[in-house]
Amino acid sequence: MRKNEALAKLRRGGVISGPMLIFESPDLAEQVAHLGFDFVWLDWQHGQYTELSLNNAIARFLPVASSPIVRVKGHEPGTINRVLDVGAMGVVVPYVQNADQARLAVSAAYYPPKGIRSGGGARLGLLADGAADYYANANPEIMMVVMVETEAAIGRIEEIMRVPGVDVALIGPGDLMIDVRANGHDAAEHERLVLEVAAAGKRTGTAAGYVCGSKEEAETRIAQGFRFINFRSDYAILQAGFRQLREEGASW
Repeated sequence: MRKNEALAKLRRGGVISGPMLIFESPDLAEQVAHLGFDFVWLDWQHGQYTELSLNNAIARFLPVASSPIVRVKGHEPGTINRVLDVGAMGVVVPYVQNADQARLAVSAAYYPPKGIRSGGGARLGLLADGAADYYANANPEIMMVVMVETEAAIGRIEEIMRVPGVDVALIGPGDLMIDVRANGHDAAEHERLVLEVAAAGKRTGTAAGYVCGSKEEAETRIAQGFRFINFRSDYAILQAGFRQLREEGASW
């Protein structure tokens, strides 16, 4: 069975990081797969992937150690099952509000007795010594990341983090700020909630995660105790690179 090296590093207490890919390009995913990130996040929630292109992109990770993880579109168990069946080594489940929703996500991601995942998937035998080996040994290698993106969710953060099978509780800072402001609060409250997730991670042993837009932000969050770091996206890198190119050639 293929080892999920990112998950193993996280379980040893380490920090793992990787970029998010939103553009529908399996060829781009292949190039990034070979760069040595702990994980690469393929975004099916807000990204441009179709099921066919996502399937193709995940296949490009077969010869490399970097773990492909997919942010699914919602909580629907069949969708979680599906991305794992095409070879994802983990799922990111958005907008988890409570422990019951976390348990539903866990149940969809793992085979019995831990969950209710159904056996199937033509690629799975390539991740192990045949399909039967995958079914028997996949559960410990699947990374379950749940996103906490509201004041209400963070108010229940410890019970969410204590759900067996949850590896990471990940803050989506943009959606969290939308919720904070909708509730009449400000950036100071946003930061207080962020630090509460970090503290809950230390109490429970479940990793806290953060979506970071810069190296400086990532270093700050790591110092606070966050151990799952999504660091930038193909969109942000493309925009920054071409903006720099334009500036460098502006005087020609």
